[in-house]
Amino acid sequence: TYTHTCIHQGLDLRPLLVPAHHLNPQAGTICTQEQDHGIDDVLDRDLISACQPALRDLKPWRQFFKIKNTDRSVGTMLSHEVSKLYGENGLPANTIHINFLGNAGQSLGAFLAHGVVLELEGDSNDYVGKGLSGGIIAVRPPRDATFESNENIIVGNVCLYGAVRGYAYFSGIAAERFCVRNSGAHAVVEGVGDHGCEYMTGGSCIILGDIGRNFAAGMSGGEAYLYDAKKLPHKMNMEMVGLEKVEAPEDLEHVKSQLEAHVKYTGSKIAKKILSNFDVEIKKFTKVMPHEYKAVLAKRKAEAAKNQIESPTLEIEGKKQSKTAQARAPQPTRVPPSSRGIHTRRGPGQPGKRSFSTSVKPTAEPEEKKADVVKDEDTRPVSVANSNKVKGFMLYERSSIPYRDATERSKDWLEVYTEPDMQKLTTQASRCMECGVPFCHTQNSGCPLGNKIPEWNDLVHKGSMQEAYYRLIETNNFPEFTGRVCPAPCEGACVLGITEEPVTIKNIENTIIDTAFEQGWVKPSVPASRTGKRIAIVGSGPAGLAAADQLNKAGHTVTVFERADRIGGLLMYGIPNMKLDKVSVVERRIKLMEESGIEFVTSATVVSEAEAQKIHAESKGSVTNVIGAETMAS
Repeated sequence: TYTHTCIHQGLDLRPLLVPAHHLNPQAGTICTQEQDHGIDDVLDRDLISACQPALRDLKPWRQFFKIKNTDRSVGTMLSHEVSKLYGENGLPANTIHINFLGNAGQSLGAFLAHGVVLELEGDSNDYVGKGLSGGIIAVRPPRDATFESNENIIVGNVCLYGAVRGYAYFSGIAAERFCVRNSGAHAVVEGVGDHGCEYMTGGSCIILGDIGRNFAAGMSGGEAYLYDAKKLPHKMNMEMVGLEKVEAPEDLEHVKSQLEAHVKYTGSKIAKKILSNFDVEIKKFTKVMPHEYKAVLAKRKAEAAKNQIESPTLEIEGKKQSKTAQARAPQPTRVPPSSRGIHTRRGPGQPGKRSFSTSVKPTAEPEEKKADVVKDEDTRPVSVANSNKVKGFMLYERSSIPYRDATERSKDWLEVYTEPDMQKLTTQASRCMECGVPFCHTQNSGCPLGNKIPEWNDLVHKGSMQEAYYRLIETNNFPEFTGRVCPAPCEGACVLGITEEPVTIKNIENTIIDTAFEQGWVKPSVPASRTGKRIAIVGSGPAGLAAADQLNKAGHTVTVFERADRIGGLLMYGIPNMKLDKVSVVERRIKLMEESGIEFVTSATVVSEAEAQKIHAESKGSVTNVIGAETMAS
């Protein structure tokens, strides 16, 4: 039998539950003073403030800053701002590029988001790239350093701990526990201390120097490539890994591309040496491969071959690579927050959070047409003979007009797009659903011109291209310009974009106007009568040309003055030919405007009040200034 002994009878625990202020009136039991987290004046505050154009409008931004070892977790708060706006996929590649000079404190680039690049000239403390989440970190010695980088430590312990994805390039030795629990980042370093790649589950690590003891302990995934490392396998923990030669084409391509990126970001001498004689030096590499990870990859490869499904070709630092495990996540389509609201997408992401499609869709090659139905990599078709307008948004996948093949377009200065497929275009137009309250053509959230997008999408679906053209030019003076270079806020505002990829509005608009020119529907707009008023317009950029076109249609006599030798302003000198052809697009429109009665005067600089008054007097009417700026405002 069990005998209960009341050993607690002498204990009185009630005093533990007495409120502290009953025992001591001075004791604080509520928040009486603000806690100072010490983050009001950190370096990240300056970074966030300075890079607002990149965060707000996705404009590439680069800046230089000095850094000291009390600057900790630099880039982490910045990445938090990126994540709040764009979700886990971050910014487009290289949107924010920051160069540092000095000695960084702990956790440089911790949780660094995709699209952010941190380059440090100097050295850094522990935990560089902890939880790296898609960004790029590069650390190199000072340019005037006399020591050999591969013989000196440049970053501290536990770098890339728990990294998820991204790239890290260290021109020097990393201390202990490098890449511990790395699950997807790719790194190049010139030597590591003890316990390197411990518990690693994904990604890759290229080590251009020696390793410490217990390397690869508990390493269940990912791959490591060791260059000329000594005393293998005596320094390694061989319980879960094996050693192989680096011979597979995908391995050769991966190592070479990563070494090229290492040279690009750090100027590494040892990487340059290897690349200068790569076919010979690659034989000095040893691949560390986990047994179970290798078996899984082999099984997946066999299943793919059996089902005749090829792994998608992805990008790794500008180099194509077919090996999914080593390839960076595909680039999502991102839209500035100023031009669209927060929404959710079909696919990965949390409910109510902003997420982006991560399906891999090749853009370089046009789709092959098979019978009357063309399917993308998804199960839904992108082109059918008789598309269903009522259910099109559910039945068909989005597919934009692809680029011309890179080997072809690199040989000329022509525009990058291929010729549109009209069947595919009408199918894509049928995805424009009867949403009831379309935001795509509202000026505060969608098209700033107020284009009647749902109307001409419907006409394109019906095959009424000429009517679609007339509907288009009701609100847009130059659709051939906007259809090529506009950032397409209309697609960002598309209601379909809440749950699916938005309609390809920009492609449809551009095809409508190009078809109109081909068919001869675009004619000079000569007014039936003139008002007798003369108007001078100073500046021939997009705004100047639009003003001239509108005023000419109203019957006024318009003269446009331009200080450059050609008309067009930004259109002529600010946008590359591959995006906007100068002869077949810009000059075609200028000639049409001249035939409409607009006079253009080039090489005319208006720099003084007297010259402005002279033009005003000669015009005997109004002067409209639509000049731009060639230098950014400070």
